Amino acid sequence: MAPATLYTRTGAPASLPSAEILVEKNSDADSGHTKVLSPHRPLPQDLKKQRAQQKHSGQHQFPPPTLLQRAYLKGILYKPKDAVFLIRLLFKAVWAMIRLHSVELPFLILSRFKHSSMQHPLGWKWWWTIIMGLVRSVGPQIRTIGQLRFLGLFIEGFLPLQVLFIRRVKVYRNVQLKVNLDVLLRPERASLAQLRQVLKDRGYSDDVVNPSQEYLASMHLPAVGPHAQLSNMPDEVGHLDKDGSYTLKGEWIEATVDENDPRPRSTTVILYFHGGAYAFLSPASHREFLCRLAKDVGPGTRVFSVDYRMAPEHPFPAAVHDAFAAYLYLTEPGHEALTLNSKKSMQPFVPVDPRDIVVAGDSAGGGVAAAFILYMAKYVQPSMSTKYVMPHATILLSAWADPTSSLPAANNNDWYCYCPGPIGTRPFDKAVYMNFSKLNFACNYLTGDPSTVPNPRNALGKDRQWEWYQHLAQHPLVSPIHRADVSELSNTLLHTGTHDRLVDDNRLFAHRLGLANPEKLTRIENYQDQVHVHHTFTFLEPARLASRNVARFIERSRRARDVEEGLLSAEESERMDRTLYKAMAHTKSADNVEWVTVDLQGKEEAKDDGWPMNILLRSWPPNEARVI
Repeated sequence: MAPATLYTRTGAPASLPSAEILVEKNSDADSGHTKVLSPHRPLPQDLKKQRAQQKHSGQHQFPPPTLLQRAYLKGILYKPKDAVFLIRLLFKAVWAMIRLHSVELPFLILSRFKHSSMQHPLGWKWWWTIIMGLVRSVGPQIRTIGQLRFLGLFIEGFLPLQVLFIRRVKVYRNVQLKVNLDVLLRPERASLAQLRQVLKDRGYSDDVVNPSQEYLASMHLPAVGPHAQLSNMPDEVGHLDKDGSYTLKGEWIEATVDENDPRPRSTTVILYFHGGAYAFLSPASHREFLCRLAKDVGPGTRVFSVDYRMAPEHPFPAAVHDAFAAYLYLTEPGHEALTLNSKKSMQPFVPVDPRDIVVAGDSAGGGVAAAFILYMAKYVQPSMSTKYVMPHATILLSAWADPTSSLPAANNNDWYCYCPGPIGTRPFDKAVYMNFSKLNFACNYLTGDPSTVPNPRNALGKDRQWEWYQHLAQHPLVSPIHRADVSELSNTLLHTGTHDRLVDDNRLFAHRLGLANPEKLTRIENYQDQVHVHHTFTFLEPARLASRNVARFIERSRRARDVEEGLLSAEESERMDRTLYKAMAHTKSADNVEWVTVDLQGKEEAKDDGWPMNILLRSWPPNEARVI
């Protein structure tokens, strides 16, 4: 489907004749399953006038958080239930230590350390089990966003201190740029213009306060097959400045040149998105890991770590838009959507060659990285008169690609991983959603939190919030492993661990990427006895090994790019692989994926380890939306 308007690289529109499409869709509010075509139900004329008046009068603007709510969002606890949380936290931590030393340790001694206990895999050092026991005792106790960010204060206060021990790395903090959202979204709106015009012509309400079922269902139209159609995008509901702009922040990390390092100066620039369930942490919490990664890639490597907007203040799709804005900042700092401050945006600097960009992220940041690549390919490129050069590699470290916790590993009883599970609910079961007692991270990302930041998706009752949740959870940029067309993407490396709560997310994603991109490199490395995003625990040898493996995949991807561009022969590239990476498993399976398991000594073996893929593929029902 051709977009109604093409845009130049600076954001200026260029006209293009529109084409007609017909889209109809309905949804069962209780089950979340898409069904057959619905009858045409135009809105009454008086409701149309009311909607127009509301949009011009700003009645859709919900009040900003109060002073106490802002304090709570900063992690300052003051509610009575938070006292209970802290007491329970202390009790669980003490109990974890008692259990380890009075139950686990005696069992290991009696079994002569031949069998893993409930909380201590034989491959772990005992001190590491103690740390994991303490960390693991925290996650299941979290009930509110304030409690989550309270814990984030300790993480962000401790982890950056490790940078003090790293040499030959420069860090430039508090980089800021202004982003004009209307200009930024011109390509997206052009790509969706025809779909939105059809919904408007048929009278389906796109009012965020009173949306029609057809509008909500347009968020997850089939992405592949005979009825493939680009899914709609919801409007942002977070607060913006009066001029419709917002401030995007981040920080630069650069590995400086070392005269003792024989490697040539690297031109690689990594666009990185930190993890944290789309709700907490920041570039500061990942600074030490990224410094080490930059050094592993080579002297001269730069990393731009994005402090993207998070929920509940800015639910989906704010983070995806920030990723696009960050890409423009790197490649076209003079773009019309951006306003740069010379002191806070490191200007002037030479724009980055997009051929040198690598997109990466861990956990929720991996979800942002995957969504960004899809967004560029499906929502931006179709409306561009001059196409953007896509990043040559995507690095997904324990990516959260299924926020709804629909896969087996997300719901298992694995005691080793600190990541609590489940952390979301399937969008097909309203009863489970309504009765979910813990903090629903997926719902927070998609609709926000009505107790701290009310918005049109969450402030009108839990039934309305469920309506938004069940449809947005099926959006291809939210759950790409279930609903997205993942073809025509870049070379991709996925990392996970045998005790990662999200191991199935990454395995299913790798399988689908391999099938859809047979000409690209798709590799997944599963690290024995490792937990969620073990890369950030850089005092562990498997973490340092994983960082080096990321660096060598970036080098492989760069050579694959050069082969595609005719700058290097395929034979020469293969010879360099055999010479430099003799111990690296390269065997592709039938789905065009390099399935690799890595043991504690770093030895690689070409195999997959986990639930059968056919079970993972059937975890969601097929998308039954219709396009005629």
